[in-house]
Amino acid sequence: MAFKKRPCYFAGMSKQQKGGTRSALHYIIEFAVILLGISISVYIEKNNAREYKENIKNQSLERILSNIQSDSIDFEFNISVHEPAAESCEWLFDRKHDIEGANPDSVGKHCAMCIMGQTIFVDNQEEYRTLQNSGLMELIENDKLARALQDKYVQHGFMRKIETYVQETANTEHDTYYSRMETPEEMEAFMGYIKLRRWNGKPLSPRFLERMSDIGFFHSEYCVNMRKRKEQDVQLTTWIREEIGETAPRAEQ
Repeated sequence: MAFKKRPCYFAGMSKQQKGGTRSALHYIIEFAVILLGISISVYIEKNNAREYKENIKNQSLERILSNIQSDSIDFEFNISVHEPAAESCEWLFDRKHDIEGANPDSVGKHCAMCIMGQTIFVDNQEEYRTLQNSGLMELIENDKLARALQDKYVQHGFMRKIETYVQETANTEHDTYYSRMETPEEMEAFMGYIKLRRWNGKPLSPRFLERMSDIGFFHSEYCVNMRKRKEQDVQLTTWIREEIGETAPRAEQ
């Protein structure tokens, strides 16, 4: 049985038509290659941008780690001032009914600690603000870490407000303090900057001693918040190291 030869699709086309078909196919392939190239280029660019942001995020977190270490030193120093200051305030208030019988040196020392036992907590928030304002917080994978960073600096603000309250309240009693306390030459300063004084025997009003009680409460609250923040920073440090892929503390430079 003879097979009938079927005409080729291109057989009836002119050379010009055949050339046009090849040209169209060439342009389609060329367009696809260009599109693929652009897509790869955009992908690489986005990936590089993300890697750059990741590096910036990790650098900021490393600096925050360093700041946490500095904060810990400040916490210890500040507690060492406010804790005895709170005890001195309590000592004075407990003797409000018989303060006249107390030793002048003791009264002067405790008044000095209660009123002049002040600190200035200076924290470096630059790196946290960089993360916050640049949108890099979104790159932090651990949501607990992101919330903990926010909580840390909110608590820092609260502790500075306590410091401000102690300072402003103590300032209202400066007239009484300086008119009834004197500085003996032989007395050394507490922590190198709080001058300890001696009571000159002039009356201390119930209002003054009540104010000492108020100041003492905030000295104590300050210590409570500082200790709590110090403990929380231990967990925060662990989360930061996990985020940046650092599993062990860095060696001291």
